[in-house]
Amino acid sequence: MLRPIFFAFLLVLLSGMPALVQAENSPEGFTVEVDKARIMRLPRAASAIIIGNPAIADAAVHDGRLLLITGKTYGGTNLIALDGRGNVIAEHNVNVVAPKTAAITYHRGGSQRTYSCAQNCELAPIVGDDPDVFDALMGQQQDKSDQGSSVSDSD
Repeated sequence: MLRPIFFAFLLVLLSGMPALVQAENSPEGFTVEVDKARIMRLPRAASAIIIGNPAIADAAVHDGRLLLITGKTYGGTNLIALDGRGNVIAEHNVNVVAPKTAAITYHRGGSQRTYSCAQNCELAPIVGDDPDVFDALMGQQQDKSDQGSSVSDSD
């Protein structure tokens, strides 16, 4: 008796899978994690990419039809791709969500600190963390990034 119910449930679950996968990259929504990048393919070459709120997500054009979408902070925005004549090629909502990694948020008093614990627990600043810790770590990351770009500029 339980076996037919289980298989019926499994069939219903699996029959909905393609729709769920398709919806993730459909015009209704494209999902990317914070601090991760995903590839978006366009139907034809774009000459301009517009991000509604560049504080939430960023887009880099790899070639005319291949975009790299990076999640910057939690939230939703939109992306519009235009061809050379200003015609809309694609329009997508972009949803930036929490990463699917092991993380711990430590609350002490009115402040919080976030740690990523993939192998060893290390500070991994996110929006909402203690501003002093967040600003110090982000400043260090910017300094490191600036050092890398200054070395490549001198070559």
